[in-house]
Amino acid sequence: MTTFSHPDRHRIHALPGAARRRTTRRGFTIVEVLLVVAVIAILLALLIPVASTVRDNAMRNKTRAQLAQYATAYEAFRADRGHYPSMGAPGAEFNLRGNNAVFVETLTGRGLDGNPATNAYALRVNPNRERYYTFTAAEFAPAGDSREGEIVDAFGNPNIVVVSDRRGGGVVRSADFQILPAERRPDTLMGGVFFYTANPDEDPEWEWIVTWE
Repeated sequence: MTTFSHPDRHRIHALPGAARRRTTRRGFTIVEVLLVVAVIAILLALLIPVASTVRDNAMRNKTRAQLAQYATAYEAFRADRGHYPSMGAPGAEFNLRGNNAVFVETLTGRGLDGNPATNAYALRVNPNRERYYTFTAAEFAPAGDSREGEIVDAFGNPNIVVVSDRRGGGVVRSADFQILPAERRPDTLMGGVFFYTANPDEDPEWEWIVTWE
């Protein structure tokens, strides 16, 4: 008996050319690597100043908000006591640096340690130890800092100055400023109390942060 095989039974089918080709992977050349590194360096050079500016603006706004809160506390004190606290300063200006105790005790009725105020001036102008402001730990230089325990702004500057109306007319004049440079002093400010940060190191590029602008 004769057996016929199917013509395709023993045929070897050829694989598609794409499957038969061996895939090879080409690595990056030194030129390509250097190009990528150069692009990254350029991007960093552009982004780092932008990030620094954004951070500085955020800290500047935070400082303005901090000073505005102090001014609000002064207004609350005046509304209650009939005058702004001088903190014992002979003139219209008062620098918080080195004078944190009287500032805190006058506005809170408590000392830096949380105990009832004992400062003579604070007790004289706030005998009932009324609270006009609540300080937070973020407003003080942290432990280990050279200014530890001092009230500082968002930049860590302890030179925070308040100038207030001592005449009762609701006006602060240029002559009331002693620490602020003459070229920075406004002629007349309609209002009773203003805060600003003083230059800590006489830096010519220092940007004064004030509450009246």
